Amino acid sequence: MLKKYFQDKETINYVLSKGGITFFFRMIAMGLSFLTMWFITNFYGESVFGRYSLALTVLQITSMVFALGLPTAFLSFTGAYSSQKMIKGFLFKSIKIAIMSVVIPTVIYFVFAQDISEYIFKKVSLSPYITILSISIPFMILHEILCYYFLSLKKFITYGLFMFILPNSLFLLFLILSKQLLVDSFFTFLAFSLSIIITVLIGLLNVFLKNTSAEYPIISTKDILKKSVPMMISGIFLVLLNWTDILMLGRFETESQIGIYNVAFKVGYLALFFVVSMNVVIMPKISELYHQNNFIEMKKIINKATQVVIILTIPLAVIIIFFSEFILSFFGKGFVVGSTTLIIITLGALFNAITGNVDQILNMTNNQKLVRNIFIVGFGLNVILNFSLIPNYGIIGAATSSLITNVIVNMIFVIIIKRKLGFYTFI
Repeated sequence: MLKKYFQDKETINYVLSKGGITFFFRMIAMGLSFLTMWFITNFYGESVFGRYSLALTVLQITSMVFALGLPTAFLSFTGAYSSQKMIKGFLFKSIKIAIMSVVIPTVIYFVFAQDISEYIFKKVSLSPYITILSISIPFMILHEILCYYFLSLKKFITYGLFMFILPNSLFLLFLILSKQLLVDSFFTFLAFSLSIIITVLIGLLNVFLKNTSAEYPIISTKDILKKSVPMMISGIFLVLLNWTDILMLGRFETESQIGIYNVAFKVGYLALFFVVSMNVVIMPKISELYHQNNFIEMKKIINKATQVVIILTIPLAVIIIFFSEFILSFFGKGFVVGSTTLIIITLGALFNAITGNVDQILNMTNNQKLVRNIFIVGFGLNVILNFSLIPNYGIIGAATSSLITNVIVNMIFVIIIKRKLGFYTFI
């Protein structure tokens, strides 16, 4: 089995070398992210971290909606472009669409910051966060588009620096400076925003200072949106799918149970670390091979990438499952009761990892509408299961709903990939 696996050295080298770079950068980002979270909670307290988290969530959701799916679509389109000039031209075209898209939410958040804080969130102290958020929206979207631009050029190191290292490092630096200057607590969110803004400005300089001229591809805004909007809708329903359990637990369970489930969910989904990281490596390659009609090479890349993910994920999942109580004890003795919940969530994440990057494989092969429809069905199924299981089984019911939904949704993806592309992702 292993001998056969290592026969195709060229494909293995591509998957392991590029995947290794992504794993490395993502692990550093996780460490920096933990440090920033630790810094805010320890030096500013739970309330400030709560406001920061709320503002960040609103920013991320707004950016996801008004990015119109352009970052993911970027890779799908540019896989057909043979020159860097055309990719650069498509970047400028995407930036223009994004800027036009964010005008309305930027103005609304800026003008009505106080009203949104007082009447929607019932937290007057959130007002400066909303004002900062309004200015941050365009840069948040541009940051993602820029990163996918570097990814489309297969500049994985540049992508890693701009996506993970630079913004997280600047964020931590600004947090330390803000504490030294004894500024107001909303500077925690301003520090995050500044890190994104500066990263975007450096990224744009990187693009504009290159000697490569831009060649605009002949494609209308309507055609771009026709592909990108279904990807945006898929992204929204994927987020809803992941958050349905917690939202519905809020209706049926106590805050302590929700807290236990939230920790178990985050720990269990560490099993997705490798599949999410590998996604970055194979997306541009799949798009390129699809436009070349090279399905044989596509199958090889996808199979090897999925097999690498399986080899790396199984030991991690086994550790989480067998040491579930020990891991949860780090968060407090009260969290240990969530060990069964953690095991069930981890099994769902493991199944997700074993099937591979199924949704993005379909997105990169012009099947984005199918992805959208599957996630909508998955969301509906998860809601029904949660309504049925949470009232009687609490957080274990929520975890079971997540597991069943994961298995069904990913099996549907696997079957459709087999029918559409002619192969399974893992063999």
